[in-house]
Amino acid sequence: MRNAAKPFLTDEARKVYWAQAWERTVVHAASRVESNRKQFYGLRLTAIISAITVPSLVGLNLSGTGGSAVRWLTFALSLIAALSTAILTLFRFGDRWLMYRALSNSLMGAGWALVNSLESPATELDAWARFTAATDAAKASYNTAYQTAVILAAEPKVDDHGSQA
Repeated sequence: MRNAAKPFLTDEARKVYWAQAWERTVVHAASRVESNRKQFYGLRLTAIISAITVPSLVGLNLSGTGGSAVRWLTFALSLIAALSTAILTLFRFGDRWLMYRALSNSLMGAGWALVNSLESPATELDAWARFTAATDAAKASYNTAYQTAVILAAEPKVDDHGSQA
């Protein structure tokens, strides 16, 4: 797309576009890193605490009103543990967190390389070409990782006989 639009854009317009696209992607990746990290640790901690508490409650041998309350609490906590684990598995917050972190780091590295290489005007075009190539490579790497970790992992597996496993 970039190569197709080159004849229509001036150098300054290309720089503005790529700088804005890079900045938006960096901000988006950074916010998703935080969001996915919090969701991952929140759900994981909930699942672990619930999974540890349930056997302790099952071990209590209470009768009467207290026993009924403990049975319902045990049921609720086991349901919370199962749902937290299912949500973590379904949405893959851990994988996404790591993928967004790698994307953010790659984009920031490309930006810093551009800033550090603009000391002489003679290398500006070469530095800009390296920056756009690094930005494209970071996005392509993220897309490949996303496809592998999220999309392909969610597809049903087919065995050697052509049936779904």
